[in-house]
Parts: sequence; structure tokens; C-alpha cells
Amino acid sequence: MRRAQPGLQFIPPQYRVWVCRGVHALLPWWMRWQLQITQVRVEGAATLVPWYEKVQQKQARVLLAFRHPTLDDPYLILYLLSRSVPQAAQALGVKLKYPLHNYFLYDRGIPLWAGRWVSWLFSRLGGVPIQRGRSDRTALKTIRELLLQGDMPLTVAPEGGINSHSERLAPLEPGLPQIGFWCLEDLAKQGQEALPVVIIPIGLQYGFLHAPWQKMQDLLAQMERSCGLPAGQAGSSQPEQRQEQLYGRLLRLADVLLTQMEEFYARFYQQPRPDIPPDTDLSVNEQLRMRLEHLREVGLGVTEAFFGLQREGTAIDRCRRLEAAAWEWMYRQDLAALSPIARCLADRIAQEAALRLWHMQLVERLTSVTGDYIREKPSADRFAETTLILWSVVTHLQGKDRPVKLGQRWAAIRVGEPIWLNDYWETYRSSRKAAREAVNQVTAVLAQRLQNLIR
Repeated sequence: MRRAQPGLQFIPPQYRVWVCRGVHALLPWWMRWQLQITQVRVEGAATLVPWYEKVQQKQARVLLAFRHPTLDDPYLILYLLSRSVPQAAQALGVKLKYPLHNYFLYDRGIPLWAGRWVSWLFSRLGGVPIQRGRSDRTALKTIRELLLQGDMPLTVAPEGGINSHSERLAPLEPGLPQIGFWCLEDLAKQGQEALPVVIIPIGLQYGFLHAPWQKMQDLLAQMERSCGLPAGQAGSSQPEQRQEQLYGRLLRLADVLLTQMEEFYARFYQQPRPDIPPDTDLSVNEQLRMRLEHLREVGLGVTEAFFGLQREGTAIDRCRRLEAAAWEWMYRQDLAALSPIARCLADRIAQEAALRLWHMQLVERLTSVTGDYIREKPSADRFAETTLILWSVVTHLQGKDRPVKLGQRWAAIRVGEPIWLNDYWETYRSSRKAAREAVNQVTAVLAQRLQNLIR
């Protein structure tokens, strides 16, 4: 960013059926050729049929909670609603109004990097933008109105952002259950608190049709060259030896990346190195975990010191607050009223804020790095996910994000058992403390049901 920009405005949802139909028609081509998803397995689509019928008849309010391991997840939700649920409804003899669709939440920052056309498209598809890290009252008000008056479910990813792990659930945020209870509050004001309000978990999972061992080795070789390492040993024809060799290369690459970043922050930001004794008995994975935690803390601390923020909450919470603080300096609500000199100063601080966000974005990528994900289950899919995470870190350090594909994939969509928020309503409304406990309890139940949908 070279200049301060006008303040970010709320983009109201303007759902258009013809846009939805067009996206549904293009979906198979997009999934096959752009996402390389050539096989989709769906379980439990019939669970959604009676709930869509109830929503269309204003007899229920429904929130769809989907797992969010990748950026491709929304396309699977579209596939579920445009193909699988209509087929299930036809088999059950249930007549629904088509096309089946949903309102959905999305990060207000997506159009900033994906392009302004995304704002137009998401708005016409019923999307509600929300600014993370702050109380976005306009977005929350819109969400409550859509849930109360709309004729489609609301879809939310309770993990907040992608975690890049198809077989590991990230900690859930409590926002989705809270939205559901707000809906019950609004219904109660209208004397309709008996209407069902449910959260339906949807598990999403990916894998490769053919194990991409060679492509992983090629990608690793590129990263090794970028880090100044000699090329690793070629893969063995024996599966166990090949996995051990590849795992060793991943560990070596992670070690070199951490070492270079630790030196970077120590030299230029006067940050301490991790305190790990040289004669420690800790395993390599445990040392990797400690170094990653230290580096995440350093990266966030450097950025928080610049913006004058306190170190509070989880790493994800801190990332959200930092993003919100940077946007206040980069996207100025008072831009039109500034004098020429004040405008130049606004440009300067916008540039500095954008540069400082680089550290936060690095931490976001490092949050997905773990040392035990592969060891826990050394499958080709987990090797591939870890390799792609490291690729995102390396390309970010090089200042150029370059997503890559490793081959054709399968995807699994699994619809779980609904959670009835009405069962928690009496507890929720009894007191503020009880309300927090009810939200936390529903969040825990939702996490367990999403976990159960991972095969």
C-alpha cells in the first residue's frame, strides 16, 4: 500500500436468484479444472431436507456450521446445496423451492486481496461481510435480521479461518452459538420462542486420488534452494523409507527456516532467541513446538508494540485485533477532510501499517505448522498438507504468495446431527453468567460433533 485509502464501507447483501443459478451451473467446471476436485462423496444430505422445508415455510431457523480447512470449502457447500440436497429431496418426495442456497459470513478483507469484483459477487450471493477483531455492529445487525426474517439458512465457519489440516479441528470461536441465541432472543420478542433454532454441523475433508510423492519432493527441492540448502535425498522406492526421508527433509527445512527467522528478529528487532538448553533431552518435535511458539510470540509482539496493543488472548485473537488496528490506519474514515500535509502523513502511516501487518500474516501461517501432525498418522495427505503449509511460509517470506496444486483430489461432505439451541434456552436467559456457560457448552458440543465427522 502506497497511499491511505477511504474507509471500508459495509457491503449489504443483495441476493439475486439469477446469480446463484449461474454460479451453480459453473460449479462442476470450476471444481474440476480450478480446484482439481474430481470426486465428491456426500453423507447425510437427507438430514438437511426437512430443515430446508421448515426454513422455507418460516417454521425454523437454521445455522450451518462447516469445517474450514481450506479456501475451497465454500465450493463444497455450494455443491451440497445445488446437487446433493435436491437429489435427496427428490428421493424423499419433498418439494422445495429452488435454487437451494444460504446466507453466509465472509471476512471483509477478502475483496481487498481477491479483487473488487468479489464484493459484487458475494453480495449477490447473499454474503454478509464482517470486520474481524472489532465489534462490527452493522454486520451483526444484518445477520440478526436475516436470521429472523430470511428464508435461507445462515452458513458460518466456526473455526474462523482456515487451519490447513483436513484431519484436525482448530479451536472453535463462540460467535456462532451466540448468533443462534440472539435469534432466539429476537424470536422471543415476537412471541415465537417455540420455533426451533438449530445448528447443523457439516464436516469437510480432502485427500488425493493418487499420492503426490514426486510433486512433494519437487516442491521441497524448490524450498530447500530458497533457504540455501543442498537438495535432499531422492525418495526411496520403499514406502517406509520414503516417508522417513521426506519427513527428515521437512524437519530440516523447518529448522533452517526457524533459525533464519530467529536471527532476523534478534538482529533487526532486538528480540531474544528461544531459551532451549543445548543439552536438552527434549525430542526434536518438542523443540520445534517451543521454537514455533516463541517465534509466534515474537512476531505478534513486534506488531503489537508498533500499534500500542496489549498482549491478550489467543494467537488468533491477537491477529484479529492487529488486523483491525492496521485497517484503521490504512483505510481512513476521515480521509476526505484531511489537509494536503495531513494526507501525506496519512499515506506514510498507511505504508508503515501495511508493512507491520507482514509479521502478523507470517504468524497466521505459522499457526498451522506442527511437528506431530505427520508423526500421528504418516499418510500422503498429511505429508502434502504440511508441505503446502511450509510452501505458504516460504513464499510469504519471499513476498509473493503462489498457491500450488499437487494433483487431483477427492472431497468428502458429511452432514451431522443438529444441535437444538432451544434445549439451552432456559439456562441461557436466566443470567449473564449462565448465558456465557450456555454458549461455551454449545461450542463444546459443536466441536465434538465436527470432530466426529472427521474420518
